[in-house]
Amino acid sequence: MQRAEHSDWQRTWHGLWDILGCKWTFHIIRLLSTSEHGFNEMERVLKGITSTMLSRRLKQLESEGIVSREVEQTSPPTTTYRLTETGRELSGILREIEELNPTGNRD
Repeated sequence: MQRAEHSDWQRTWHGLWDILGCKWTFHIIRLLSTSEHGFNEMERVLKGITSTMLSRRLKQLESEGIVSREVEQTSPPTTTYRLTETGRELSGILREIEELNPTGNRD
């Protein structure tokens, strides 16, 4: 393998890790793979996540084109999150990994 090819895949994998290696990222993608959700609903369902962490992860996933956000001008404003096409593709891959269950846990 040539050095340029080596650095290209490493850069790609480091980028993937920067996005997917963060705590709660898989949980958020998994939840949104079932349907769109509002912020407060996500916080309730994802037991243990703080609002600060959820906000941080959603902003990162939105900036990476994995999640989209829609704000309705209600009182108070209603924010809905959903997976983008890229997010749905990623979710499908993650579901395949989930099916493999590489940790051996069957719970």
